[in-house]
Amino acid sequence: VEGTPPGSLLQLMSAAVQRQRSGAAAKRTVPAQNKDDPLRKVADWLRDAKRSGVTTREAVQYDRRVDYFKGTKLLEALTSAKFKQQKGFPKAATKEQAVALANQLMRAQYFHRSQRVFISARRWELEINHGTFEEDGLYTWIHEGSQTRLYVLCGLTLAGALMLCMIQIWPIWMKIGLWWCSVTFLTTFSALCIVRLLLFCLMFAVGFRGIWLFPNLFDDNQTFAGSFMPIMGRAEPVVVADEYDSDDDELRRIRKKKTDEEPNKEGAKRAQDQEPAFQFGLINAIVLFGVGLIACWNMGFFDGDNVPDFVARHEDLTFYFPTLAPPENTTEVKLDADGNPIEEEGEPADPFAAPADENERY
Repeated sequence: VEGTPPGSLLQLMSAAVQRQRSGAAAKRTVPAQNKDDPLRKVADWLRDAKRSGVTTREAVQYDRRVDYFKGTKLLEALTSAKFKQQKGFPKAATKEQAVALANQLMRAQYFHRSQRVFISARRWELEINHGTFEEDGLYTWIHEGSQTRLYVLCGLTLAGALMLCMIQIWPIWMKIGLWWCSVTFLTTFSALCIVRLLLFCLMFAVGFRGIWLFPNLFDDNQTFAGSFMPIMGRAEPVVVADEYDSDDDELRRIRKKKTDEEPNKEGAKRAQDQEPAFQFGLINAIVLFGVGLIACWNMGFFDGDNVPDFVARHEDLTFYFPTLAPPENTTEVKLDADGNPIEEEGEPADPFAAPADENERY
């Protein structure tokens, strides 16, 4: 790297090689597959966050996504009443016994200890930190646990992909519903992005810099409802702090400035108003897309002439949905000899009906 001393460059290269070797070793290490092993039963129970309470977070470790947890969560689970009620589990009545059991799980390669490595001021990754179990450490799961949920989700994903591929055999009402939803979402979201940009430029020109309409719209840390609140505000990065960050001095230092700027009363009020704020954001989204739906309807996007042929043919739309058909031309009226209009008899032909003549071809 230009401007880097040769010694520092060699240290960086050696550290990168060591990390790759450690990552490769971690990928090759898998826990024992004996389901009757007591440690395997304990690992399966701990891997289920709903049963054990050992919540996990996702992070990047050696270019792959992993689940990590904090040591305090594991000790709380091993010393809880739920763990004591499990049959066939090793005893962990005291904190010392729980630490010893955690070390056994680490030696059996069900999880390993990790530490944060900051790549930049706001980005960090995990890397292996060899050592014994400590309460305040971070640990990465190697054991995958039950794969039933993963298999079900994969099956649903495959079924959804097959359904999208078979759109030509869908009922016509499903095709029209999908078309209406797609047009409404794309039109509303595109118009929202254009309006946001115009308002930002206008605010920037008059001196209110950094003011956006729905500032959290593209924030990955927000939920769907949280993306639509507040309506107007400054686009600031959202800081998500939890118990997993309490042991990291560097991360605390980065977030200290934002925390000090917010009074404690405001934080308490925000926590109390969390549920109403969620409802407020959801209402914003419903109103926004409702207005978009009405606008698309008034602009004629849902008319039969605007529906592409790969969704439904025009003849099928006019037959099954007469309201989508264009108005008839009333100027061309057939008259009889006395000048009276002739009323056409018979019902409209079904485009899917069999031909009346066997020799008639389509």
